[in-house]
Amino acid sequence: MGSTIGIDLGGTKALLLCGETEARSETGPDFSPEALVQRLRAFASRLDAPPAGVGLAIPGLVDRSGRITACDVLPKFSGWNPREALADLHARIVVVNDVKAALAEEMHDLSPGATAGVVMAGTAIGAAFITEGQPLLGTGGWAGELGYLPIALGDEVKRLDELAGGSFIAARLGISPADLMRQASEGNAAAVEAIRRGGFALGLGLAAVINLLNPSRLAVGGGALDLPGYWAAAREAAARHSIPEVSHQCRLYQVRAGARVAALGAIRLASA
Repeated sequence: MGSTIGIDLGGTKALLLCGETEARSETGPDFSPEALVQRLRAFASRLDAPPAGVGLAIPGLVDRSGRITACDVLPKFSGWNPREALADLHARIVVVNDVKAALAEEMHDLSPGATAGVVMAGTAIGAAFITEGQPLLGTGGWAGELGYLPIALGDEVKRLDELAGGSFIAARLGISPADLMRQASEGNAAAVEAIRRGGFALGLGLAAVINLLNPSRLAVGGGALDLPGYWAAAREAAARHSIPEVSHQCRLYQVRAGARVAALGAIRLASA
């Protein structure tokens, strides 16, 4: 019996993981399902045996058949069904929203009956929750789209994605995410302030979650947390704008598995 491959597919990168073997590559808005399948097959060829399962974590909406219904950051994946495309692997194929995959990994040791959640801040913002021991799914299974939380700025309304997502922060300055990181690390004032504002906006989203759900644990992950000052601004805003009595009951922290959390969660779900 082969091992299970976990794939964390994002708006800027793809991580393929199986045991200690991993591969990372760039993606982007033009990245296609065909390109992903090619990379998966090349990765599988490096393993000692064909995979028994493949878990694919994707930043979008997935229906009950495993078809990707919508994927804003990777538009070519909308409508794609990985189970059909990978049928010749004769492996168990599990397709899941990337934050729900991260939730499965981060909260696998959660106490029975607890309320907790994961928020991922990367290219955009996503979330997934457990309430009183049960996954919070919603009518269509798509609960957790925190990035679509509307926030008023004067006479304008923006989504949390547009304020706190790493790619959106960079786009406001007219630079790439890599340049944003470089300029901030060099102390560029405009980059530092843009990141601080993005972190502050994420903190408002975290405060909304804390006030609304009263969780005992709220874990945060994603590449945006690597931006200098982003996480500190988010924590400060979350503390300032959440109800103190509720905030004190919530442990707010970064995901323990770091950049591997969604891939590990995809493996966990595909191995269940």
